[in-house]
Amino acid sequence: MPWTGPLTPSGRSALVPEGPWIYLMDAVAVHAKGSAERISQVLPPGAKPLGDLWFYIADIISYSSSSEEMNYLSPDLLQYREAAVFVKIELNGRKHAYCPFMYVDNDVSLVRGLMFGFPKKMARIEITRFHELFEPKKYGGSAYRAGYNLLRIAVEPKAKAERIPFDDFGSWLLRRYFKPMGVDELVEFVPEVHYSRILSGEGFLELGGGFNDELDFFEPSELLGGYLYSLRLRASEIRSLGSLE
Repeated sequence: MPWTGPLTPSGRSALVPEGPWIYLMDAVAVHAKGSAERISQVLPPGAKPLGDLWFYIADIISYSSSSEEMNYLSPDLLQYREAAVFVKIELNGRKHAYCPFMYVDNDVSLVRGLMFGFPKKMARIEITRFHELFEPKKYGGSAYRAGYNLLRIAVEPKAKAERIPFDDFGSWLLRRYFKPMGVDELVEFVPEVHYSRILSGEGFLELGGGFNDELDFFEPSELLGGYLYSLRLRASEIRSLGSLE
């Protein structure tokens, strides 16, 4: 069965086909430190900010074995770009990567993410395209929404790396919130990641925002480095941690 409507006998009209979903991602990212006092204002009850921030912009291919035909009939439905910030937190003695803001440029990704608690909005997103025969000195990306800049990232890669600092943030913590239905719960997304390339170097970040995107809570006090990476991602487990009401 598809995950959403519109519902028809064939299931082909559904916005989000049945999973499980696999994601292939090329990303530019910046690791930073921020104000724990500011960050704490946008965290779930009981969560303690540890100061680390992870900003990224990515070019993503998503696919599911239940909708193989979409890869060649309508590839644009499964390919999209994404920008996000994650915060390293501690909750009930465990470390997590909490996602307070995320942006995409595709409605399939938007609704699929909202179902699990990713706080997605639509935005215009750009990123330097990765190619093995293309090696610019810097890679970068930008995200815009409602007439203002959300964030701009640039990375000057200098060396190969085995892993990225985001790997140490922990499993992903999401807040699934739909007030009209009385839904307010924490969801744990446990990622299974395989990297094909990681480069580290100098990172540059311009953080914006606007009246409907209060990103100033994550204004960095220190940039710790920039990263360029390609990966394959799937969820090994997605589970509810219980209601916040």
